[in-house]
Amino acid sequence: MKTVPLCSFVLLSVSGLLQAQFNVPQLGPARYSNGSIHLIRGIGANLIVDSGITANAEHASFSDTSGLLSVSGLIRLLRIDGSTLAEYHSDEPSPLLHSDSTLQTTAVWLPSKHLLLRWDGSQLVETSVDDSAFGGKVTFVSLPSSSSAQFYVTRVDSSVGHISVALPSGRVTSVDTLPAAHGWVFVQQGWVLSQDEWGLVAERPNGLRQTIQLSQQPLAAGDLSIEPMSNHWLHVSSRSVASSWALYVDTNKVNIFLLPPPALEAHR
Repeated sequence: MKTVPLCSFVLLSVSGLLQAQFNVPQLGPARYSNGSIHLIRGIGANLIVDSGITANAEHASFSDTSGLLSVSGLIRLLRIDGSTLAEYHSDEPSPLLHSDSTLQTTAVWLPSKHLLLRWDGSQLVETSVDDSAFGGKVTFVSLPSSSSAQFYVTRVDSSVGHISVALPSGRVTSVDTLPAAHGWVFVQQGWVLSQDEWGLVAERPNGLRQTIQLSQQPLAAGDLSIEPMSNHWLHVSSRSVASSWALYVDTNKVNIFLLPPPALEAHR
């Protein structure tokens, strides 16, 4: 398989591919377990994992307008046309990336450095965060406003903390516990997503709850992982089931569709 160099980046290829696919709806780019990134396109149960997108990244996050990639500690923020907005050199082994609907709400958490990166209009700037009171591992970070950051933390007892941090001071302003959530969480379109024994649980603050079974066998804690493909689509993958899904999320509902393997692999 020919691999596109990182500097070419997947988003630039997406624009050209879409024109060639006769306006077939695209969900967004998804990163697979081997690090390759492929465009997902199609409708509902008829989804195609395109073989034409082959970039490599260890971590990725996409929105409708931008993308974040991390490869060997280099974090890149890019526009949807593939042009580079900013780069940040870090030796962080497990950065947490969140590419949101606007560049101003893009966030990167570097846990080993206790640093939050955010876009100031010209570069990714650092904010030191006092995470001494977090009491666990950050699984989700977001910037709801220019003056605050939100962290979701999984504690040792699997309870989930919701922590607000003031910007630019990096000072914790509130710590709450989500009573219904356990383990890692991911937040999209107002839904709090977490894993249970059989798959995913999606909950809203108003009490609306939806469960999605993904396995016939109990899943180990942390078996599932989620990365955004666009504003409404998430790529869900399982280590034990060796499958992946496209999860559609809007403010009213959550729908999930099984993804086939990349087209190139399917023809081998």
